[in-house]
Amino acid sequence: MKLTLIHPAHMDYRKDLFEKLNQEYDVTFVFTKQGRGQKNVFEEQERIPENWNYSVIKTNTIFLGKDVGMYIQLIQELFNDKSDIIITSTSWHLCWLISKIKNKKFILMTEFWHWNNSSFYRKIINLSIRMIAKRSDAIFAMGTKSYSAYSSMDVSSDKLFVHPQCAVDYSNNPVKNLKFDIELDNKIIFLFIGRLVESKGVDVLLRAFSKLEQEDSDVVLIVGGDGHSKTKLEVLSRQLGIKNIQFTGRIEKKDISSYYSMCDVFVLPSIFINESYEPWGLVVNEAMAFGKAIIASSAVGSAYDLISPNQNGYIVRENSSNDLYSAMKQISHDKQRLLEMGNKSRIIFDNKNNFESFFLKLNECIEFVANSSAKKRSN
Repeated sequence: MKLTLIHPAHMDYRKDLFEKLNQEYDVTFVFTKQGRGQKNVFEEQERIPENWNYSVIKTNTIFLGKDVGMYIQLIQELFNDKSDIIITSTSWHLCWLISKIKNKKFILMTEFWHWNNSSFYRKIINLSIRMIAKRSDAIFAMGTKSYSAYSSMDVSSDKLFVHPQCAVDYSNNPVKNLKFDIELDNKIIFLFIGRLVESKGVDVLLRAFSKLEQEDSDVVLIVGGDGHSKTKLEVLSRQLGIKNIQFTGRIEKKDISSYYSMCDVFVLPSIFINESYEPWGLVVNEAMAFGKAIIASSAVGSAYDLISPNQNGYIVRENSSNDLYSAMKQISHDKQRLLEMGNKSRIIFDNKNNFESFFLKLNECIEFVANSSAKKRSN
């Protein structure tokens, strides 16, 4: 059976899954953003194995903020495609339309679950998403929030498959002592790692931490990452009078274990802003591999699969610095509780961050579509 899988880029957290697919099927990988990062923020991508059958779309033809050249090349790729099943996690509308024109089976591989209906344009787009979902041959939902979203669209349960997103376990990587401009000894360290863009809600985190620091000088906030909001956030931290804070800039993969190891609590405070939010948030998986307590907002998809409230962390209302402050305060300086929460995080990680079961569930989805196709032909 021939598959074509359209994905933005080859990342380390997809490495195992894609390799298993390549061994099991005749797969053509089409990467639409290889060599570029999300929202033009640098990200470390994996080298594509030479023995794979793949295509990388490279273009800089931008019109009204959209990479028109990429869409044109993708259309060409899809019309020349010889596969039986198209699987896509990006450019859904285009891939679905061409799959129907070419009479191919279509699997939507998705982590998304929240759609903003605030404008006429978004309402039309969201109606089209509902239409595509109901007319896809199967949906592979990466997370329970995504699964619930498509279930609410009256998508047949027979063609809905679900598995939590999986991340790389960096906990066995070498760890080094990090140098900071602030004193860390005997402090409770809160850590954020991610792109510094509006949807990450780091401004909410700064306001929450500012309030906490005014009551407790033995807390530290490390903000890891880069992005177009970095300067604005640095200015905000100074305006709030935050003292125990460090902006690290971009963290390379070789150093990420050192940051996760040294923190006490990992925080992902993402917010809903226009159509942007945190469909999953793999940094939550990554931090849990190190046995860390987690605080995430209600705009973070992974929170609903990986956080057991009061057991290994908290889910707080998005865009609420007061709720975030309250959660941070509850576990600051309670070393025993932090240890118990961290141990619970690692147990949940081991149970749910399983690449083998991830592949098996996707394989089940593919076989369902293939068998459905075979039954139709026999009839």
